[in-house]
Amino acid sequence: MRKKVIRFISVLLILIMSFSILTGCGKSNTKEITNIEDKGNKENNDISGSKGESPVEILENKEEDKKEEKDKNTEETKEEQDKSQDKKTEETKKEENVVVIDGVTYKNYKGPVQGEKKYKEGTPAKENSDEYKATGDIESPYKVNLIVTTGFGHKKVFAKNVGMVKDEVGMEVLFRNLDIQTAYGGGFVNAINGIESKYTFFTGDERKEEDWFYWVNGILAPIGVAEYRPKPGDVIWWDYHDWSITMFIPAVIGSYPQPFKSGFQGKNPGTVILYTSPYANEAEKLKKSLQKQGVTQIDIGKYDAALIENPKKYYIVLGVWNDLVAQSNITNSKGKEINLMKDINEKNKFVGVNSKFEGGKVHALNFKGETVSSYDQGGAIYAYAAGIGSTKPIWMITGTDDEGFKMAYNVLLNEPQKIKDCFGAVVSKNGVEKVPYLK
Repeated sequence: MRKKVIRFISVLLILIMSFSILTGCGKSNTKEITNIEDKGNKENNDISGSKGESPVEILENKEEDKKEEKDKNTEETKEEQDKSQDKKTEETKKEENVVVIDGVTYKNYKGPVQGEKKYKEGTPAKENSDEYKATGDIESPYKVNLIVTTGFGHKKVFAKNVGMVKDEVGMEVLFRNLDIQTAYGGGFVNAINGIESKYTFFTGDERKEEDWFYWVNGILAPIGVAEYRPKPGDVIWWDYHDWSITMFIPAVIGSYPQPFKSGFQGKNPGTVILYTSPYANEAEKLKKSLQKQGVTQIDIGKYDAALIENPKKYYIVLGVWNDLVAQSNITNSKGKEINLMKDINEKNKFVGVNSKFEGGKVHALNFKGETVSSYDQGGAIYAYAAGIGSTKPIWMITGTDDEGFKMAYNVLLNEPQKIKDCFGAVVSKNGVEKVPYLK
């Protein structure tokens, strides 16, 4: 019996020990397959690496890789944004017709026209109206004043401060702003806004001596507008008129304070104010007035007729007519004894002067040199040149007497707007009259 009990206890102990061993093995296997153990093992495997780096070094490298990737993504995004912005800017410029030439921005500029437009030359100009329409003004930092009149300045057709492209020819300015028809291969302006030459394409009784002429800063241009290159600030003035008496009107006063301010073709020889006694004070006042208007090179001196026979500068002469005549006897460049003032006074209409002093009066003339009105007391403002092709005009401010002189002088000094677009002017108690008259 006792032996049976001991055997039973031994078997029971064996069973308990076996169960414990089996249970322990089961827990170990369960732990090996948990997610926590897997993650830990993965991190340990990553950190251990294959290059021998320490865990700290590996972590730093991983952070650096992340930063480089972020920087790369940022740069790619910025590059894409820049490209997108450039594309938008180009599209905007295209929509606004913005062009950059030599670093200067122009808006609405469609490119040069001269040489590209092939007009059908002939009359009437209206038949070509669809072909020579103005292309439109441009926005530009460079501006010129474009004036168009007919009948010696009596009727205004166009007047505007317009844009220009630096160093372009004057014909381009015309094409953009006016309806232009050309002739003789494109260098001659035959019609402006439908007002055409009555000479170019006409014959017989239909042909008349009426054409377009132009002045820059009050000086008759010696070259065609297809060659002339205007400068910023220039006044370009076109007028359509009868030239049966003279084609030579070398200077006009209606662009004052030009040419004294800007000169001609970018060159300014300077201005000299000459006076007869007792007008030294008037000369000083005029100098100050011109300086306020932007004229920089001005000298003053007593009247000397020899200086204005072949002028090297622009001259403005102040004085009563008879006093000027008394001081104008000279030997000219041809060795001939002349009175300079009398010579100009007698030639008048042939040299573009449309006022005349005679019999103690000042006479206002029409373009044929015929007297339209006369004044016992009055003055005149006009300009002339020493000869054909001269670009250095002489301006005269004179009168029948002291009172007549001061009438003209005060207009120039205090009311210069009254001579705007005038070829010349006669001044009296009735006011300022544009000369020449048409009839």
